[in-house]
Amino acid sequence: MTPNWRLRPHDRDRVAHLSRESGLPPIVAQLLLNRGITDGTMAKAYLGARRDGLHDPEGLPGMVEAAERILRAIRDGRKIVVYGDYDVDGVCGTSVLWSCLKLAGAADAEFYIPHRVDEGYGLSADSLRKIVHEHQARLIVTVDCGVSAVKEAQLARELGVELIITDHHTPGSSWPEADVVVHPLGQGGCYPFPDLCGAAVAFKLAWQICKSFGDGKKASPHFRDFLLRSMDLIAMATVADIMPLEGENRVFVRHGLRGIASPEASVGLKALLQISGLLGRDRLTAANIGYKLGPMINAAGRLKRASAAVQLLTTTDPAEAQELAITLDLCNKERQDVERTIVTEAHRQIEAGGGLGERGAIVVGSPNWHPGVIGIVASRLVEAYHRPAVVVALGEALAQGSARSVPGFHLYDALKACSAGLIGFGGHKAAAGLKMDPAFFPEFAERFDTHCRTALTSDLRVKELLLDAEVALGMLTVKAVETIETMEPFGNGNPRPLLLAERVHVVGQPRIVGDKKSTVQVRFGQGDITLKAVGWNMADRVTELSPGTACSIVFHPSINEWGGRRDVQLEIRDFRVADSAEGRVARPA
Repeated sequence: MTPNWRLRPHDRDRVAHLSRESGLPPIVAQLLLNRGITDGTMAKAYLGARRDGLHDPEGLPGMVEAAERILRAIRDGRKIVVYGDYDVDGVCGTSVLWSCLKLAGAADAEFYIPHRVDEGYGLSADSLRKIVHEHQARLIVTVDCGVSAVKEAQLARELGVELIITDHHTPGSSWPEADVVVHPLGQGGCYPFPDLCGAAVAFKLAWQICKSFGDGKKASPHFRDFLLRSMDLIAMATVADIMPLEGENRVFVRHGLRGIASPEASVGLKALLQISGLLGRDRLTAANIGYKLGPMINAAGRLKRASAAVQLLTTTDPAEAQELAITLDLCNKERQDVERTIVTEAHRQIEAGGGLGERGAIVVGSPNWHPGVIGIVASRLVEAYHRPAVVVALGEALAQGSARSVPGFHLYDALKACSAGLIGFGGHKAAAGLKMDPAFFPEFAERFDTHCRTALTSDLRVKELLLDAEVALGMLTVKAVETIETMEPFGNGNPRPLLLAERVHVVGQPRIVGDKKSTVQVRFGQGDITLKAVGWNMADRVTELSPGTACSIVFHPSINEWGGRRDVQLEIRDFRVADSAEGRVARPA
């Protein structure tokens, strides 16, 4: 689908004022204004992302009581089980909280990650009985799940086990009657930053526990060092769970990325970095987590058992870490093969049904699809068709689905409007999961598509590239681009700056490179300036870029390091040949 280009508003006077007040180049001032940063003080806080920008955990509803109950269980020697979700968020949060319990002196604490296929998402009744009867748990603490476990919380009371729920997903119409629920949107709470991932909520609980081993307000040096090291895993969870990189999340990811790249990183993280080709880099980005590290951790939970990922992130044995990292890497490669097969079959289903047409949503399913991979497939379908997508693995007794949304469309609310007949569902505005009887799938598919046809506005139906600013190539010096990169981490809520340059021309003959021959290398010129550019997966458009061709380009500015040199490189997102029918840019009035 060809995207529309829309340029953000540009107020020259406001840009000049912020540039003078902050001492930043005008292009960076424009980028900050686009993100709601309007004065020098805000700019300093935003770019600094200092650790003192984290809010005290006591502000989270239920936090103080949860920590007190856990500390009491530790003192009494009761069995504690940390019950985490099987994705990166749950794995990282489980690793942090379990490690904290061990550090706090818990003599009998273990973690439990449900099997994605056999047990499904969340706190299930069967898993709860197993933990109580077989693992002899007396206190269960959930991580990244449980806010929708209303029946399971009642079962916990009947089984006589203490239950603390920590979660961040959208709550349903009623809260579970657990002993304590720790949630940014908790009842009666007014926590100032509601967009924490599940691991960050677990980190806050660990922080509150650690404070008990200091003066009650601050943790002792030993526990403080543990918390600082733990920010590595919270950074990974925040990025992998596509949380907005604003507020506290910027602090977690900024400092966590530094920790992952540092010599003091855990042996598990070092093993992951080595096998992914990232070990030894001075600087890591959120994209490295999103495309390299996160998928390897996720793969264990998708195809095998996520407990292997928790073992990797908590081990202190380099040999064990290396073995586990190899296992996760092999698992991820298997996941990639399965994903490609399902994506191909999904496209065939869509085409057999008439293509995109007037669909409000993409809903596809098959009994042959692995439920551990369908979430990634849903994301691929959203990228291809720009519609909310639900992909369902149709088991004999139970159908499990994963859903992903387009920007601006609240997926959880859409599923809630179509929830009659579902066995269960949960998630948030960007991603969700659901369960149903396989026989109900055709009815659900029609109902969800009908709802989305009405709910999706004309603007939401069109893929759009929102451009931060129009620039001349001469503005993009190494120093200017390095200053832009201080806005990292980039991701949801703080997208990589996307710039527009018009009236540029192709210099020389473009080349197709890469192992898969899918990448285009090209040089663009404007006046006396010529810059290198790369277009990932654009080999099919290389014939449009003959030498001398005039065009407009949309790109991310970056620094390319090679052979000791640092040069500006343009990462092309889209281009249009001059005078083409699609060559207009929507500009603010």
